Parts: sequence; C-alpha cells; structure tokens
Amino acid sequence: MRLLGCAVAALATAVPVLASSDSFNEVQSKLDLDLRWGTYRPNLYFGTRPRLPASLLSGLIWFGLDDQRGWQHARHSCELGDNLAEYGYSRHNGRDFGEQLLVDGDQQVQIRSEFVKVPGKQGGSWAVRFSGRTLKDNVQGVSLAYYFGLEGNGTMSMKVSSRMARISGETADLGRFRIRIVPAKKNTSPERHPALRNVQGIPDAVRISGVGMSVPTSDVWRAKDLFQEKVFGQARTQASAILKQTDGKGPLTGSVLFQLRNEALSDSGSNLFFTQMIVHGEFAFDVIYECADEDAAIKTRDIAALASSRREDFDRRFEAVFGLHAKGFDADEVEMAQRALSSLIGGLGYFYGSSLVSPDPQPEYGEGE
Repeated sequence: MRLLGCAVAALATAVPVLASSDSFNEVQSKLDLDLRWGTYRPNLYFGTRPRLPASLLSGLIWFGLDDQRGWQHARHSCELGDNLAEYGYSRHNGRDFGEQLLVDGDQQVQIRSEFVKVPGKQGGSWAVRFSGRTLKDNVQGVSLAYYFGLEGNGTMSMKVSSRMARISGETADLGRFRIRIVPAKKNTSPERHPALRNVQGIPDAVRISGVGMSVPTSDVWRAKDLFQEKVFGQARTQASAILKQTDGKGPLTGSVLFQLRNEALSDSGSNLFFTQMIVHGEFAFDVIYECADEDAAIKTRDIAALASSRREDFDRRFEAVFGLHAKGFDADEVEMAQRALSSLIGGLGYFYGSSLVSPDPQPEYGEGE
C-alpha cells in the first residue's frame, strides 16, 4: 500500500498546476488532451491506444524464423508460457515517456522500446523507437510486425516504399492523422540459402512490406490471430511453389516462407494494416504517429534526444520525490524501485464496455460462512 500511495503521489505531482481561476472544465479538458494517448494496452508487450472508445489501436508482434513453427508462438500479449527472460517498463512517467527491454530467448531476439509523446491538438503526437539484435544462435532472422487498426468509424490507407510505410487516416475523435514506420538504414536481412537463389517466384528481400485487411470492427483486437492466419496462408503457398521447382528438396527457410508481399494497401474498406520487417543482426525502426497539429510534429532525428531528456527528467524527479540515493540505497536498489513504480504506472490501461455478470454464481465463488 505504501508503494501504491507513493505512486499516486508521484502521478499527482506530474499534473501541471493551473491558475486558480481556471474552471474545472478547463482543467479537465487539458488533462484529457495531455493524457489522451499512451501505452494504455497493458496486456501487450507493447501497444498504444487513446483514452477513447472504438478508436485507433496499435501493437507489436514478433516471431523467430529459425523454427518453421515459430509463427504459432508469435509474441503479442504478455503470456507466462512465452518464457521471456525480461519484460516490463524500467522507466515510465505515466505521461510522455516509457522504456523497456524485452529479452526473448526462445525466439532469439532482444528488443528495446522507447516511447515519447509531444503535446498538441487532438491529443498530440507520439513516437516509439524499437532497437535490438537477434541473439547469437539465430540464423534465419526475426519477423517484426507493427500494426494499426480502427475499432470504430474512420478511414485509413497505406503506401509502402523502399524507405518506409506511410499510413494516413481520419476519425471523428482524432481528426486527421499520419503515421510513418521507418526501418533504420543499417537493418539487414538474413542471407538466402544458395539452393533458392534461382527459384522463381520468391520475392526479393525488402526493408519493409505491408498488408491491409478489412475486418469487422469487433475483431480488430484479434490482430495477432489475423496476422498468423495471413503469414501461414502465404507460407503454405510459397512452400508448395518451392518444393515443386526443387523436386521436393527445398530447403524451406523461414525468411523466405514468411515474408509478406504488399497487398490491399489502398483498399477503401481496409481498417487493419500490418507492416513487416525481416531482420538479422542489429536492427532498429521508428513508429511515428502525428496529429494534424504541425506544432506537434516529430522528426526521426528528434526521438533519441526526446528520450534522453525524458530519461534524465525521470531519474531527477524520482530522486527528488523518494530520495533513495540520499537515504543510502545503492544503484541496484534504486533501479529495482524505479522498475516497480514504472511497471505500476506502465500497467495503467483504458477499457470500456459492459461486464458480464452471472445471475447464478457458482458456489465456489461465494462468500464463506
């Protein structure tokens, strides 16, 4: 309870103090805008959404390519069975910054996320930089996917070039927005097996590809399932073509089977878009969401500086509020405390709708006599 009380106090001190003459409605309106966007999908390893019902969702999905069954164990929601060695926020201020390290030994990848936000109209703009590397035993690389889906009314379309993917859209509550998914120039793809170099129909390795889907708005939250169905269907078709041309010899390598082809990017009915990058070695990519407010624009070159500044502010504020260094705690103990608070704050989510309540509860859930 003491930790929870400290966390609430820290959150309270993060709220800007407004002049006493400001009305309650003005204060509430400012808070609603400042806190509209955030990492409000705590059941995911990383995901964002606004504090609005039936709006725009986003999330990260990944799986390793060494095992052809890796797609069945794609990472998305936090599951104990995933056996990640590390995940959860190491710093999160509840407002405009959060960072974490994801270490996935089974899928042979390590990913760091750095989330930053810039205030503006319609909730402002935000960006997240993902960086990491495949682990030493990985050969075929890793599939990294990032998606955006509309749960309600609105429009979206996507264009993919050799440099980036661009999504433009509009909803009644968010207004016009634009999104860029930008892979780093240093990203490299796994080498193609020599036996497959002359096989026809295998797409060339690309830095980024994209797929659009039209799904019921009630199914957008099932993004991982829909992505798995897509990559498996394509892999099955690709495998059949390879085996036919190689007299059944293959080989069937994951980096060839599971590379998505650009599809349905500008279809007017598409409300769920996936981007995919297949990488090996060190990698990075940026996801940048910008509202129509030009004053809230975010450039790729700004992300590192924003994250560094917010990281320093977090450490400074944490020490000012809790004074752990001054009380004699060592660096490891301070880090543990920062992680505990950040996991608590980063675990805040936004949910809406009705809850189902059984009219005839089972006796084992009743109160004891």
